[in-house]
Amino acid sequence: MGELKKKNKLDLDYNRCCQFLNTTIIVLITIFLGFLLAVLTNQIQVGKNMPFIFVISLFIAVLIISVYFLISFYSEMKAIIRKIDKLKI
Repeated sequence: MGELKKKNKLDLDYNRCCQFLNTTIIVLITIFLGFLLAVLTNQIQVGKNMPFIFVISLFIAVLIISVYFLISFYSEMKAIIRKIDKLKI
């Protein structure tokens, strides 16, 4: 495969990672704002243990998964940039 085709493929991979990264950030912000609004409007009552614990555990699980994807996509993007720099075009 030619160098230009490799660069084009790497550019497409980079753009795909950018889209995933942006989507993950949007999901994180949306979940955080939704949780904050639910607590502020008393939709989730902090005094009642069971529903609050369930929502907190769900929030933490989504947060951990999202942070994992953020780190993964960011490191993949860095690797793609290094590969593009190594190409001789």
